[in-house]
Amino acid sequence: MPGISIAYSSVHQIYQIALAAQELGELDNFFCSVIDAPGKWGALFSLIFGRDRLVNRRCSELNLHHVKEYPWPLAFQYFQQIQRKSLGPADWEITNNLFDQWAARQLKTVTSQLFVGVETCALRCLEVTHERGIKTLLDCHQVHPDFLDRVIAEAASDLNIPVPETIDTPTWRKQKLQEFELADFLLLISEPQKRSFLEAGFAPEKLATITLWADTSIFYPPPAPISKNPDILHVLFVGGLCLRKGVPYLLQAIELCGSNIELTLIGSKTSEINDFLKKSECRFNYVPTMTKAQLREYYWQSDVLVLPSLVDTFGWVAMEAMACGLPVIVSENCGVPVPDENWRVPIMNAEAIAEKLLTLHHNREYYASLGNIASNFAQKFTAKLYREQLQTLFKKILSRV
Repeated sequence: MPGISIAYSSVHQIYQIALAAQELGELDNFFCSVIDAPGKWGALFSLIFGRDRLVNRRCSELNLHHVKEYPWPLAFQYFQQIQRKSLGPADWEITNNLFDQWAARQLKTVTSQLFVGVETCALRCLEVTHERGIKTLLDCHQVHPDFLDRVIAEAASDLNIPVPETIDTPTWRKQKLQEFELADFLLLISEPQKRSFLEAGFAPEKLATITLWADTSIFYPPPAPISKNPDILHVLFVGGLCLRKGVPYLLQAIELCGSNIELTLIGSKTSEINDFLKKSECRFNYVPTMTKAQLREYYWQSDVLVLPSLVDTFGWVAMEAMACGLPVIVSENCGVPVPDENWRVPIMNAEAIAEKLLTLHHNREYYASLGNIASNFAQKFTAKLYREQLQTLFKKILSRV
């Protein structure tokens, strides 16, 4: 009987991937750092580090018989973060590589016919499964590095600023490229991400795209209408305040719009666009990162979310905002689906953003209809649908074994 083994040290979609395999009746092993469940290391972590810290490492539907934890790299990382307040890419490299080495040892004896790993945490696992003739599916949460580097360099040149460091260290980039080549199939989450791999020369039949979802138990429309000043358009941005997210172009767009546009930026600041933030500091309200419940309140109080990302594999916040009944303006390189492609703007184009904002501001009746369209659209994308589509992919791969 074919079976599936899954391994990843962090979160992303991995718990839903494991649940999809279990629902299909094919889950052999789920190797993870921790799972917050009775009798597991994750339950102890929850007591030590706080339940909020483990909120994404819970999945009550999973049969714990299939789950095997290796908590030590994550524990070391947590204690480091407490001491140093922040973590860098090198810290994640260490955590992922230690976990990957452990998971690879486990895979030497499994009887599974399919292995599912996640980029930056699967190189040794892929080497072992390749040697054993086990089919492999790599879950990819970023665009191809060449695509990212090209777009970021173009924007830096356009804005006349130094090219910032990308999210990948040189060693991590090299590892990703090796993982992409070793895997039999790549699991992607959006069309822009797929485009980046096609441009890098990957065969279409190696790429499978399944869209993500919003948690509608957390993000939903306000229970009662919220009174807003009709003379002011409340614009919201959520994410890292960096070049990759296109923030300089949003700030330029707000300046082009003139008065009666109120911008709120939520997220952590980066030094790479400090000059743009300082120049425009009187034109926006800044709020640091917050809990999901607090963020939901900001979605409810706003008129539109703008995500002008130069590159965004998905754009969770846009799906969350739509689930809350908030229309969005996103870039053509933002992977999140939208009800109408007219909700998109070209990258690096402040004028296009400004035009959309002014249209909403001057046509309040038109704007009023968009909230229902957004929430109804977002509700179509669920974790259950994601798992069902993933199960179809699993069956397709296993049928070739």
